[in-house]
Parts: sequence; C-alpha cells; structure tokens
Amino acid sequence: MAIKKAPSDFQVDEVLAEAVRERLAPEGPFALYRLAKEGLATPEAAGLAARTLGAGGGAIAYAGLKDKHARTTQHVTLKLAGLKQPPPERAQGPHWSMERLGFLAEPLTAEAIAANRFRIVLRNLTRETCGDMDQAAELFGHGEAGAWSLRVVNYFGDQRFGSARHGQGFLAKHLIKGDFERALKLAIATESRKDRREDKDAKRLLASRWGQWDEIAKKLPRRNSPERRAVERLVHSSRDFRAAFAALPYFQQQLCVYAYQSHLWNAVARQLVAGRCADAGPVLEAEDPFGAMLFPALAAIPEDLAGLDLPLLGYKTEPAGAWKDAAEEVLAAEGITTAELRIPGLRRPFFGEAPRALFVEAAGFVMDPPAPDETAEPQKERSRKAARFKRVVSFELPRGAYATVVLRALGQ
Repeated sequence: MAIKKAPSDFQVDEVLAEAVRERLAPEGPFALYRLAKEGLATPEAAGLAARTLGAGGGAIAYAGLKDKHARTTQHVTLKLAGLKQPPPERAQGPHWSMERLGFLAEPLTAEAIAANRFRIVLRNLTRETCGDMDQAAELFGHGEAGAWSLRVVNYFGDQRFGSARHGQGFLAKHLIKGDFERALKLAIATESRKDRREDKDAKRLLASRWGQWDEIAKKLPRRNSPERRAVERLVHSSRDFRAAFAALPYFQQQLCVYAYQSHLWNAVARQLVAGRCADAGPVLEAEDPFGAMLFPALAAIPEDLAGLDLPLLGYKTEPAGAWKDAAEEVLAAEGITTAELRIPGLRRPFFGEAPRALFVEAAGFVMDPPAPDETAEPQKERSRKAARFKRVVSFELPRGAYATVVLRALGQ
C-alpha cells in the first residue's frame, strides 16, 4: 500500500465550528481566511502569506498543523493592528492561496475547529488487501447508505510522537528523571530524517562538539533558532542543562510532554481493548513501531467502553473505573507512577490531565470500489494476483483524531 504519491492523493479540509461562523462580522480586529496550500507545512504557508500581506511575525494565527505532503485547506486569522493596508479579499503565492470569509473579535484557537474531512487515495493495493479492507469496514461499520460510519479506537498517530518517531526515544522520560542533558541532546543534537538541511547541519555540529559551547556558538548560524537559544545559555553556565532546556521555545517543550502522554494513552487503550474486547468478538491487530494497534469489531465493544473518555495521564491522575487496571499495568511496565509525571525544577511544561474519547467515529465513510492503479509499476507476472489497484476513501473525523489510524484499522 502507498499513500501520498502526490499531494492530491491526500486531501484534508478543515471544518469550522458553527459557533464561529455565527460570530463572523462585516468588520473587526481579526480577518478570518480560508488558507489552501499544497507542498507546504502550515507555518511555512502562514509565513509566506504574512510577508505577502505586509504583516509581522505572529500576525497570522491557525488552529492546527496540516501535513506538508498533502493538499489542504484550513482557517487562519490575520491580526489587523499594524497593517498598512486593508486586508484583501484574496491573496496568493506559489502553492498557497487565501480567501477572506469575514471578521472576528478574537484570533483563531483550536476550539474553533469542529472536524476535518479527508479524501485519500490508497495505491499499490493487491486484490487480497482490497478484500481485507472490505471485511474490516464491515466489522467496524454501522449506519445506513449515505450515512455509514466506522467506529475505531481513537489512537494517536505516529505524527504525535516527535523524536521518538525516528527511533530516538521519548524525550520526556529523561525529563521526569531530571536528566536534562540527555533530553537536550535529543531536542537539539539528534537528527531526524525529516529535518531541513540547515537543521541537520546544526544538529551535526552540536553532536560532534557537544560541551564546546563557545566554539559551537561561533559556528552556529546567527538566525534565531532553538539550538542557538540553548547554546547561548550554556555559554554562560556550561552545566546548567535545565536552564538550557527551558530556553527552548515553550511550544517545543510542551510537544515533548504530549508525545510521551500520547504513547501512554495508546498503551492504556491497547491494554483495555485486549482485556475487555478480545473475548466478545473479533479484534484486528495492526503492527506499529510504538506497539500494536488493536481494533475490536463493533459487536465486541462493551457498552461501558463505547462512550468512555480515557484521560491523558497527568501528575494528578488517579486511575479509576473501567480503565484502572489497564492504566496500572502500563505504568508498572514503564516503571513510573502518575505522581512522577512532573519535571523537577520546572513549573512547565507540565503533564496535565485531559479527556480523550476511547472510540471515534469516522463519519460519512465511503470507500470506492477498486480501480486499476495507473501509477503502479508493470508487474512481471501477468495474473490476477499480480494486478495492482487504487481505492479512494473519504470520511470526516472530529478535531484531534487521526486519518492514518483509520487507515490502520482498515489494514493499511
């Protein structure tokens, strides 16, 4: 199976909450735009748009990050204070465009987004995998024609796992042990395959000259970067790795915590499904570098789990109810307690508890019949087994749920 052979194979459209639409006005301090982009990450597109509109850094706010290797639409607000000209109805540049929808009294926040609609082309499928997808859709699906939904476990996708996604471990595990030097090395001196060229160069310099802070500071680019902020702190106090970590952008620090919390949540969900659903019906398993994802058939989901909110574990969390045993087993395997989910000597970033639905509905689910994949390489064997197909899958997910997890449930 292959996805994202071209950006148009993975389309995402952000759905604005109705309450926000109702607050749109003919004028206000913030202009709301729909931003369409392709081949650009959200921060890149927002930066290009801000420069085109003559706005300063931070003038454009967005509610979520959309994939660079996709064709996406999302909503952004433009702060009008300081602009030298009225906000245009439309603006565009290479690989991005914006259309003004109205005005708001406040900048956009995550709560302004209700859902995301996906249209995904899956390629290089065999006849067998197409059959497996049909069977999985039957196991998880419910509803009527035109209103079909899949109910799947609401796992976090690997996009959430940051540095651990590249085999480098969970940075936050070192933070809670007070090992700030090792955490900082993971944050600023360890490469990942998706780093930009200039970021890789900076990380290689840091890894090869670790501890030689004066020399590193002279060789790092003068641009404002997370690496430079931390190194400048170490120039003044060469062993104060806690302060150097705290000098990183707060967003970057908090992502480290979210990554580990997401890993723990997935592990608890997996344990809960294994313990409560496996005896009630079929459970499909999808291999994953961070632990298998288990997806129970609709008929195998106990009533008390169907509407369960499973919290992201925080330092004040007390495992209870239907998920108590699963959480305690996961924490024991990690060698920690929830009380240890805090970073010594720092008030933030912090492990805050937050609810997340154990199951999520992929609403409006449609899966087109298999069609020949025009991008597949010619097969040497001319047989039914050798043929390669594509399928288009469409559905809508609430904010915070992952389309890649739905694809895993379908066996892809």
